[in-house]
Amino acid sequence: MAYTLNDVFYLDLQFDLASPAVNTETGKTMDISSYIEPTPKTGSGTGLAIYKVHFDWSDTTGNSTVGNDEKGAGRAALIVGNIGFGSTTSLVAMDDFTLSNSNQNLIASQDFYGPHYGDQVTAVGLATPGIAYEQEIQMPSTEVPFVAVRNALNLVWGQNPSQAGTTTTNISVRLEVAQIKLSSRVMSQLLRTQTA
Repeated sequence: MAYTLNDVFYLDLQFDLASPAVNTETGKTMDISSYIEPTPKTGSGTGLAIYKVHFDWSDTTGNSTVGNDEKGAGRAALIVGNIGFGSTTSLVAMDDFTLSNSNQNLIASQDFYGPHYGDQVTAVGLATPGIAYEQEIQMPSTEVPFVAVRNALNLVWGQNPSQAGTTTTNISVRLEVAQIKLSSRVMSQLLRTQTA
């Protein structure tokens, strides 16, 4: 399960966010069935080890930062399993704590705050207007990757409950991954835990 140049390759996924409403979850699914084999006919199964996850919140070209007039904030997350999204961008109402560390299927997450999110909260000293801010919440590592054994990965954006997005933006993710062999015991354990 070593993180080596010979084994690691990259996957990516992105979609546009058209001024998302407060407290909504927008997402898109990536089919990874060609990279895994959870129930092999013989021998070891294959999982997809996810070592690093890189999120980006940008303008819709993906070539520039979020516009200075953006007042929204949200959480980008990568989740394994079938949680209701498809291969095109859609809205799905999610249960509480789906995008939190208490969800065992959460691979990685990061919070983003638009440059003018602070306009509404400066009075209580929570942010500074005009400065975009981001904070990593959860991330796998090269030593302990998240091993996906379900057919789908989901890129999800959870919009802040107090401020809608004010511009159309883009959320993207790049994954550093490798296919790894798993014993039947480990595969069974992962299949049990990676349920929707």
